[in-house]
Amino acid sequence: MLTVLVPAVAVFLFLASIGISRPRRMKLSTWCWIYILIAVGFDVLTVVAVVFQNSLLIEVLLGVAAGSATSLAYHVWKDLREMGEEGEHPHMH
Repeated sequence: MLTVLVPAVAVFLFLASIGISRPRRMKLSTWCWIYILIAVGFDVLTVVAVVFQNSLLIEVLLGVAAGSATSLAYHVWKDLREMGEEGEHPHMH
């Protein structure tokens, strides 16, 4: 369980530290490249884990995926909240 929980929390905290919705203390291009490297690194490690049937790495990557999904949910929630403050309704364009 810790092999899933620790990476999930670590990824969420890392993404929160660099900015989930907007970059913190860095250029936008740097922030974007960090997100790209995380995604590509995750994909490569997933292929390695599956090809070599490494159950420990698969569990760690499950945690990374959970932390990333939580970060995405936070990002969307924050955007919806901002839309509400501006008087916009997310379902109406």
